Amino acid sequence: MPMHIALVTPSAVGGVATTQNKLYRGLVGEGFHVDLIKLRSLPYAVVDDFLNGKRLAEYDLVLYTGSIPWPGHILAKLTGTPTALFIHGFLYHELSHVLLHGESLRGRLVAAAFITLFQASKYFNTVDLYICRSLTTCENNKISKEFVLLPHWVFPEEVRISIRRTSDNDIIRVVTYMSYAESPRLLNTSDFVALAQAVRRVTSRRVEFIVISPRGGSAPDPVRIVKPMPREKFLALLESAHLYVERCIDEELGHVSLEALAVGTPVAKLTHRRYWDRQDYGEEDLIVAPTFRGLIERIAEYINNVDSYYDYYSRRGREFVLNKRVWSAVRGPFLAALRRVEDEVPF
Repeated sequence: MPMHIALVTPSAVGGVATTQNKLYRGLVGEGFHVDLIKLRSLPYAVVDDFLNGKRLAEYDLVLYTGSIPWPGHILAKLTGTPTALFIHGFLYHELSHVLLHGESLRGRLVAAAFITLFQASKYFNTVDLYICRSLTTCENNKISKEFVLLPHWVFPEEVRISIRRTSDNDIIRVVTYMSYAESPRLLNTSDFVALAQAVRRVTSRRVEFIVISPRGGSAPDPVRIVKPMPREKFLALLESAHLYVERCIDEELGHVSLEALAVGTPVAKLTHRRYWDRQDYGEEDLIVAPTFRGLIERIAEYINNVDSYYDYYSRRGREFVLNKRVWSAVRGPFLAALRRVEDEVPF
Protein backbone atom coordinates (compact mmCIF):
# COMPACT_ATOMS: atom_id res chain seq x y z
CA MET A 1 0.00 0.00 0.00
CA PRO A 2 1.34 3.48 -0.85
CA MET A 3 2.17 5.64 2.16
CA HIS A 4 -0.52 8.21 2.99
CA ILE A 5 1.15 11.50 3.98
CA ALA A 6 -0.28 14.68 5.49
CA LEU A 7 1.80 17.61 4.24
CA VAL A 8 1.03 20.39 6.72
CA THR A 9 2.04 23.81 5.51
CA PRO A 10 1.89 27.26 7.11
CA SER A 11 0.56 30.36 5.46
CA ALA A 12 3.77 31.22 3.62
CA VAL A 13 5.33 32.83 0.57
CA GLY A 14 8.81 32.68 -0.91
CA GLY A 15 11.11 29.77 -0.16
CA VAL A 16 8.79 27.93 2.22
CA ALA A 17 5.92 28.04 -0.28
CA THR A 18 8.24 26.85 -3.05
CA THR A 19 9.42 23.96 -0.87
CA GLN A 20 5.92 22.78 -0.01
CA ASN A 21 4.83 22.89 -3.65
CA LYS A 22 7.87 20.98 -4.84
CA LEU A 23 7.57 18.41 -2.05
CA TYR A 24 3.94 17.81 -2.94
CA ARG A 25 4.75 17.35 -6.61
CA GLY A 26 7.76 15.12 -5.93
CA LEU A 27 5.97 12.86 -3.47
CA VAL A 28 2.87 12.48 -5.62
CA GLY A 29 5.12 11.65 -8.56
CA GLU A 30 6.63 8.81 -6.48
CA GLY A 31 3.21 7.26 -5.93
CA PHE A 32 2.53 8.52 -2.39
CA HIS A 33 -0.97 9.64 -1.44
CA VAL A 34 -0.45 13.21 -0.22
CA ASP A 35 -3.01 15.56 1.31
CA LEU A 36 -1.92 19.19 1.42
CA ILE A 37 -3.23 20.71 4.66
CA LYS A 38 -2.80 24.48 4.73
CA LEU A 39 -2.92 26.44 7.97
CA ARG A 40 -4.19 29.98 8.19
CA SER A 41 -2.00 32.82 9.37
CA LEU A 42 -1.39 33.39 13.08
CA PRO A 43 -3.05 33.16 15.50
CA TYR A 44 -5.53 30.93 13.66
CA ALA A 45 -2.79 28.49 12.59
CA VAL A 46 -2.49 27.15 16.16
CA VAL A 47 -6.22 26.53 16.34
CA ASP A 48 -6.30 24.94 12.88
CA ASP A 49 -3.46 22.59 13.69
CA PHE A 50 -4.82 21.60 17.09
CA LEU A 51 -8.21 20.81 15.57
CA ASN A 52 -6.45 18.76 12.89
CA GLY A 53 -4.86 16.55 15.56
CA LYS A 54 -7.46 13.75 15.36
CA ARG A 55 -7.43 13.85 11.56
CA LEU A 56 -3.62 13.62 11.44
CA ALA A 57 -3.76 10.34 13.36
CA GLU A 58 -5.32 8.73 10.28
CA TYR A 59 -2.13 9.16 8.19
CA ASP A 60 0.98 7.01 7.89
CA LEU A 61 3.18 10.10 8.28
CA VAL A 62 2.71 13.78 9.07
CA LEU A 63 5.26 16.11 7.44
CA TYR A 64 5.44 19.74 8.56
CA THR A 65 7.15 22.41 6.48
CA GLY A 66 8.13 25.85 7.74
CA SER A 67 10.50 24.72 10.53
CA ILE A 68 7.85 24.87 13.28
CA PRO A 69 6.36 21.70 14.85
CA TRP A 70 2.82 22.88 15.50
CA PRO A 71 0.93 21.41 18.52
CA GLY A 72 -1.12 19.01 16.38
CA HIS A 73 1.93 16.84 15.80
CA ILE A 74 1.89 15.85 19.49
CA LEU A 75 -1.67 14.53 19.19
CA ALA A 76 -0.65 12.58 16.09
CA LYS A 77 2.40 11.25 17.89
CA LEU A 78 0.31 10.05 20.84
CA THR A 79 -1.70 7.87 18.48
CA GLY A 80 1.43 6.35 16.92
CA THR A 81 1.66 8.47 13.77
CA PRO A 82 5.29 9.42 12.98
CA THR A 83 6.09 13.06 12.30
CA ALA A 84 8.74 14.75 10.16
CA LEU A 85 9.78 18.40 10.20
CA PHE A 86 11.36 20.32 7.32
CA ILE A 87 13.90 22.86 8.61
CA HIS A 88 14.45 26.06 6.63
CA GLY A 89 17.59 28.04 7.45
CA PHE A 90 19.24 28.82 10.79
CA LEU A 91 16.18 28.87 13.00
CA TYR A 92 17.78 30.04 16.26
CA HIS A 93 19.65 32.91 14.61
CA GLU A 94 16.69 34.10 12.56
CA LEU A 95 14.14 33.94 15.38
CA SER A 96 16.57 35.45 17.90
CA HIS A 97 17.10 38.37 15.53
CA VAL A 98 13.33 38.98 15.43
CA LEU A 99 13.12 38.54 19.21
CA LEU A 100 15.80 41.16 19.83
CA HIS A 101 15.28 43.54 16.94
CA GLY A 102 11.68 43.01 15.79
CA GLU A 103 9.73 46.15 15.01
CA SER A 104 6.52 44.98 16.70
CA LEU A 105 5.67 43.37 20.02
CA ARG A 106 3.51 40.81 18.20
CA GLY A 107 6.45 39.76 16.02
CA ARG A 108 8.71 39.30 19.04
CA LEU A 109 6.07 37.27 20.88
CA VAL A 110 5.61 35.02 17.83
CA ALA A 111 9.37 34.47 17.60
CA ALA A 112 9.48 33.52 21.28
CA ALA A 113 6.61 31.08 20.81
CA PHE A 114 8.28 29.48 17.79
CA ILE A 115 11.56 29.00 19.66
CA THR A 116 9.64 27.42 22.54
CA LEU A 117 7.78 25.01 20.24
CA PHE A 118 10.97 24.00 18.47
CA GLN A 119 12.87 23.49 21.72
CA ALA A 120 10.03 21.52 23.27
CA SER A 121 9.80 19.13 20.32
CA LYS A 122 13.51 18.41 20.62
CA TYR A 123 13.45 18.01 24.40
CA PHE A 124 10.49 15.60 24.36
CA ASN A 125 11.58 13.82 21.14
CA THR A 126 8.21 14.32 19.48
CA VAL A 127 9.69 14.69 15.97
CA ASP A 128 10.84 11.42 14.39
CA LEU A 129 12.71 12.87 11.42
CA TYR A 130 14.26 16.25 10.64
CA ILE A 131 14.81 17.24 7.02
CA CYS A 132 17.59 19.77 6.40
CA ARG A 133 18.92 21.40 3.25
CA SER A 134 22.52 20.90 4.33
CA LEU A 135 24.66 19.42 7.08
CA THR A 136 25.50 22.93 8.28
CA THR A 137 21.80 23.72 8.69
CA CYS A 138 21.35 20.64 10.87
CA GLU A 139 24.40 21.49 12.95
CA ASN A 140 23.38 25.11 13.46
CA ASN A 141 19.93 24.01 14.62
CA LYS A 142 21.57 21.54 17.05
CA ILE A 143 20.21 18.50 15.25
CA SER A 144 22.66 15.62 15.42
CA LYS A 145 20.48 12.54 14.93
CA GLU A 146 17.37 11.38 13.10
CA PHE A 147 17.88 13.70 10.14
CA VAL A 148 18.20 13.43 6.39
CA LEU A 149 19.60 15.94 3.90
CA LEU A 150 17.44 17.11 1.00
CA PRO A 151 19.14 19.94 -0.92
CA HIS A 152 17.26 22.30 -3.19
CA TRP A 153 16.32 20.78 -6.52
CA VAL A 154 14.55 21.52 -9.79
CA PHE A 155 12.57 19.22 -12.04
CA PRO A 156 14.18 18.25 -15.38
CA GLU A 157 11.69 20.21 -17.48
CA GLU A 158 12.81 23.42 -15.71
CA VAL A 159 16.26 23.08 -17.31
CA ARG A 160 16.12 24.75 -20.69
CA ILE A 161 18.47 26.03 -23.34
CA SER A 162 18.85 29.78 -23.78
CA ILE A 163 21.07 31.63 -26.22
CA ARG A 164 22.60 35.01 -25.48
CA ARG A 165 25.00 36.86 -27.69
CA THR A 166 27.23 39.51 -26.14
CA SER A 167 29.12 42.39 -27.66
CA ASP A 168 31.42 45.14 -26.47
CA ASN A 169 28.44 47.48 -26.21
CA ASP A 170 26.33 45.22 -24.02
CA ILE A 171 25.62 46.16 -20.44
CA ILE A 172 26.53 43.23 -18.22
CA ARG A 173 23.66 42.41 -15.87
CA VAL A 174 24.38 40.95 -12.41
CA VAL A 175 21.38 39.90 -10.30
CA THR A 176 20.79 38.68 -6.76
CA TYR A 177 17.73 37.94 -4.64
CA MET A 178 17.20 38.99 -1.03
CA SER A 179 14.54 37.79 1.43
CA TYR A 180 13.14 38.82 4.80
CA ALA A 181 15.48 36.40 6.59
CA GLU A 182 18.38 37.84 8.58
CA SER A 183 21.05 35.21 9.10
CA PRO A 184 24.84 35.02 9.50
CA ARG A 185 24.93 32.58 6.61
CA LEU A 186 23.45 35.08 4.14
CA LEU A 187 24.99 38.04 2.35
CA ASN A 188 22.80 41.12 2.81
CA THR A 189 22.13 44.16 0.62
CA SER A 190 25.06 46.09 2.12
CA ASP A 191 27.39 43.21 1.27
CA PHE A 192 26.12 43.18 -2.30
CA VAL A 193 26.57 46.95 -2.61
CA ALA A 194 30.17 46.62 -1.39
CA LEU A 195 30.72 43.80 -3.88
CA ALA A 196 29.24 45.81 -6.75
CA GLN A 197 31.31 48.92 -5.99
CA ALA A 198 34.51 46.89 -5.71
CA VAL A 199 33.84 45.04 -8.98
CA ARG A 200 33.05 48.27 -10.82
CA ARG A 201 36.44 49.68 -9.83
CA VAL A 202 38.35 46.79 -11.44
CA THR A 203 36.38 46.15 -14.63
CA SER A 204 36.23 48.11 -17.85
CA ARG A 205 32.76 46.80 -18.84
CA ARG A 206 29.49 48.57 -18.20
CA VAL A 207 27.70 46.66 -15.46
CA GLU A 208 24.26 46.99 -13.86
CA PHE A 209 23.66 45.34 -10.50
CA ILE A 210 20.06 44.45 -9.62
CA VAL A 211 18.80 43.37 -6.19
CA ILE A 212 15.34 41.79 -6.04
CA SER A 213 14.13 42.47 -2.50
CA PRO A 214 10.71 42.17 -0.83
CA ARG A 215 11.80 44.94 1.55
CA GLY A 216 12.24 47.39 -1.31
CA GLY A 217 14.28 50.49 -0.55
CA SER A 218 17.12 52.18 -2.36
CA ALA A 219 20.85 51.62 -2.74
CA PRO A 220 23.81 53.70 -3.86
CA ASP A 221 25.14 53.52 -7.39
CA PRO A 222 25.71 51.12 -9.14
CA VAL A 223 23.04 48.98 -7.43
CA ARG A 224 19.33 49.14 -8.23
CA ILE A 225 16.72 47.55 -5.95
CA VAL A 226 13.47 46.23 -7.42
CA LYS A 227 10.44 44.58 -5.83
CA PRO A 228 9.57 40.90 -6.46
CA MET A 229 7.68 40.39 -9.70
CA PRO A 230 5.39 37.81 -11.32
CA ARG A 231 7.16 34.51 -11.89
CA GLU A 232 7.40 34.66 -15.68
CA LYS A 233 8.84 38.17 -15.53
CA PHE A 234 11.25 37.02 -12.82
CA LEU A 235 12.46 34.06 -14.90
CA ALA A 236 12.87 36.36 -17.89
CA LEU A 237 15.07 38.64 -15.76
CA LEU A 238 17.15 35.66 -14.61
CA GLU A 239 17.54 34.50 -18.19
CA SER A 240 18.62 37.97 -19.33
CA ALA A 241 21.30 38.19 -16.62
CA HIS A 242 24.94 37.44 -17.33
CA LEU A 243 25.51 36.42 -13.71
CA TYR A 244 23.54 35.56 -10.58
CA VAL A 245 25.12 35.98 -7.12
CA GLU A 246 24.17 33.42 -4.46
CA ARG A 247 23.59 34.73 -0.90
CA CYS A 248 24.48 31.65 1.18
CA ILE A 249 28.04 31.50 2.44
CA ASP A 250 27.82 27.90 3.67
CA GLU A 251 27.66 24.95 1.27
CA GLU A 252 24.01 25.43 0.40
CA LEU A 253 22.82 26.63 -2.99
CA GLY A 254 19.50 28.46 -2.80
CA HIS A 255 16.58 27.63 -5.05
CA VAL A 256 16.97 30.80 -7.12
CA SER A 257 20.57 29.83 -7.91
CA LEU A 258 19.32 26.52 -9.29
CA GLU A 259 16.68 28.33 -11.31
CA ALA A 260 19.39 30.59 -12.71
CA LEU A 261 21.61 27.64 -13.61
CA ALA A 262 18.61 25.85 -15.12
CA VAL A 263 18.05 28.68 -17.61
CA GLY A 264 21.76 28.92 -18.39
CA THR A 265 22.79 31.88 -16.23
CA PRO A 266 26.16 31.34 -14.48
CA VAL A 267 26.23 31.64 -10.69
CA ALA A 268 28.88 33.23 -8.45
CA LYS A 269 29.14 32.23 -4.80
CA LEU A 270 31.16 32.90 -1.68
CA THR A 271 31.65 29.70 0.33
CA HIS A 272 33.45 30.23 3.64
CA ARG A 273 36.52 28.04 4.11
CA ARG A 274 34.96 26.07 6.96
CA TYR A 275 32.26 24.81 4.56
CA TRP A 276 34.43 24.47 1.46
CA ASP A 277 34.84 20.68 1.64
CA ARG A 278 31.07 20.21 1.95
CA GLN A 279 30.31 21.58 -1.51
CA ASP A 280 28.98 19.19 -4.14
CA TYR A 281 30.03 21.63 -6.89
CA GLY A 282 33.44 22.84 -7.96
CA GLU A 283 35.16 25.88 -9.40
CA GLU A 284 34.56 24.43 -12.84
CA ASP A 285 30.77 24.53 -12.24
CA LEU A 286 30.32 27.87 -10.48
CA ILE A 287 32.35 31.03 -10.01
CA VAL A 288 33.13 30.21 -6.40
CA ALA A 289 35.66 31.64 -3.93
CA PRO A 290 36.41 31.14 -0.19
CA THR A 291 36.87 34.86 0.60
CA PHE A 292 35.02 38.08 -0.20
CA ARG A 293 38.11 39.52 -1.90
CA GLY A 294 38.51 36.34 -3.91
CA LEU A 295 34.89 36.52 -5.03
CA ILE A 296 35.38 40.12 -6.19
CA GLU A 297 38.42 39.08 -8.21
CA ARG A 298 36.69 36.10 -9.79
CA ILE A 299 33.58 38.09 -10.72
CA ALA A 300 35.69 40.90 -12.19
CA GLU A 301 37.69 38.40 -14.24
CA TYR A 302 34.45 36.80 -15.46
CA ILE A 303 32.92 40.16 -16.45
CA ASN A 304 36.07 41.31 -18.25
CA ASN A 305 36.04 38.08 -20.27
CA VAL A 306 32.30 37.44 -20.37
CA ASP A 307 32.25 36.84 -24.13
CA SER A 308 34.36 33.71 -23.71
CA TYR A 309 33.45 32.69 -20.14
CA TYR A 310 29.66 32.91 -20.34
CA ASP A 311 29.13 29.90 -22.61
CA TYR A 312 31.50 27.73 -20.56
CA TYR A 313 29.89 28.43 -17.17
CA SER A 314 26.42 28.34 -18.66
CA ARG A 315 27.02 24.82 -19.97
CA ARG A 316 28.83 23.57 -16.85
CA GLY A 317 26.17 24.98 -14.53
CA ARG A 318 23.38 23.33 -16.48
CA GLU A 319 25.26 20.01 -16.41
CA PHE A 320 25.73 20.30 -12.65
CA VAL A 321 22.00 20.77 -12.13
CA LEU A 322 21.09 17.84 -14.39
CA ASN A 323 23.62 15.54 -12.72
CA LYS A 324 23.20 16.51 -9.07
CA ARG A 325 20.20 18.75 -8.41
CA VAL A 326 17.19 17.34 -10.21
CA TRP A 327 14.58 15.46 -8.17
CA SER A 328 15.82 12.01 -9.27
CA ALA A 329 19.34 12.88 -8.06
CA VAL A 330 18.36 14.02 -4.54
CA ARG A 331 15.27 11.97 -3.68
CA GLY A 332 16.87 8.63 -2.70
CA PRO A 333 17.99 9.25 0.92
CA PHE A 334 14.88 11.34 1.62
CA LEU A 335 12.39 8.71 0.45
CA ALA A 336 14.32 5.96 2.25
CA ALA A 337 14.19 7.98 5.49
CA LEU A 338 10.42 8.48 5.20
CA ARG A 339 9.87 4.75 4.76
CA ARG A 340 12.27 3.89 7.59
CA VAL A 341 10.47 6.21 10.00
CA GLU A 342 7.11 4.70 9.09
CA ASP A 343 8.42 1.19 9.71
CA GLU A 344 10.21 1.98 12.98
CA VAL A 345 7.46 3.87 14.84
CA PRO A 346 5.39 1.37 16.87
CA PHE A 347 1.62 1.29 16.52
